[in-house]
Amino acid sequence: MNLSTEKDIYICNIGKCRPPENRVPTPEEIAACIPYLMEQIRLVDPKIILLTGATAVRGLTGVKQGITKIRGTWIQWQGRLCMPIYHPAYLLRNPSREQGSPKWQMWQDMQTIKAKYDELGG
Repeated sequence: MNLSTEKDIYICNIGKCRPPENRVPTPEEIAACIPYLMEQIRLVDPKIILLTGATAVRGLTGVKQGITKIRGTWIQWQGRLCMPIYHPAYLLRNPSREQGSPKWQMWQDMQTIKAKYDELGG
């Protein structure tokens, strides 16, 4: 996609510590990390935020819809453009690249994101 992690992309997590046995973080764990995440967002000031998976969507925006229903759609959150996308672990469990598959859908989403990023001036 021709993007650099040095100047175009910043990666952060809703949870700042991995829960035991890689389980989904509890609402209390997410709440404990939100101030740190909000400060990261404030400092980085991203044009676009990708919400990778349902935990990120719920934890940051409060949207409770399933990721398969809302992935690939733009959400306005605190004056920012956000797009829910599949979590990479989900894509690893679904290796097919056939049309309509999760990996195929993700590629469509990424092309939409890149077009918006370019439109906003990169």
